[in-house]
This record gives sequence, C-alpha cells and structure tokens, in this order.
Amino acid sequence: MINLKNQLLFAIGISCLAFSCKNNTEKKDADAVKAKSLTGTYKLIESKTIKGKDTVTAFTDTSKTEMFKMFNDDHFSFFNHDREKGKGKEPLFVAGGGTYSFDGVNYQERLQYCSMRDWESNKFDFQLTLKGDTLVQTGEENLPELGVKHTIVETYLKVK
Repeated sequence: MINLKNQLLFAIGISCLAFSCKNNTEKKDADAVKAKSLTGTYKLIESKTIKGKDTVTAFTDTSKTEMFKMFNDDHFSFFNHDREKGKGKEPLFVAGGGTYSFDGVNYQERLQYCSMRDWESNKFDFQLTLKGDTLVQTGEENLPELGVKHTIVETYLKVK
C-alpha cells in the first residue's frame, strides 16, 4: 500500500512539474512572438501631433526629412534628420533610445538617451497597432516641466 501511495504521489508530482514547465514555456514563446513581430527597422511615413483642437500633420514630404525607429527584444532607438545634411534652412537631428515593454497592444518607452536632453529619464505610454508591415503608434507625450502635452499618431512602414 505504501509503495502504491509513493508511486501515485511521484506521478502527481511529475505531472505538476511538467504542467508548470509547459506554462512557463508557453509564456516565453508568446513573449518571443510579440517581440519578434515588433523587432526590426521602421520608417516614419506620417506623423500627427494633436494639441487641443489643433492637428499638425508632418512627414508627408519625406524628401526633406526622414525618421527611423528600431526595435530589438527589449530596446528601441530612433533617428530623425533633415536630408540636406544640416546645410539647409531647417537643420535637424534628433536621436534617442532606451528600453521598452510591449504586451501586444500597450507599449511603454523608457527614454534613457536623447539629443533633447530634457526628455531623458521619462516614460511614455502608447498603444501600438501592427498590421502587416505597418506600425501605428498612438499616445500622449506629457512633460509639464517643458510645456509639452500633446497626442501623437505616428505611422511607420517596416523596412525590408
């Protein structure tokens, strides 16, 4: 009787262990799929900034400026510059990066480095929609100490 009881407890323990490992593996696999679906380089094709009732649309003319955003498993970076190599009427270069979290919809950037230094060490919460090669990022940038409070809607196309 004791031998049968020990065998039964052993079988139950092995089953629980296998089930636990399966759940952890499934979670890691799901996280990997989410990260892999976002991983890559994206080119900004349109940007809208909404402040109150005003909407400003930018990046519809990519002959003057271009912006790229890159993601790996847990870091992001972005680069935005004028295409006249800083020699035109409106020289521009903005770059930044940091870590991020993404659950398939909710995306949070933790900006660690930025050429606009006052923006560093801030968190920004957005929603991401990924359909095919198109990525849409929507959310609020709110930095009261800098007088910044607006909603952005950025549309990116994945670079192949």
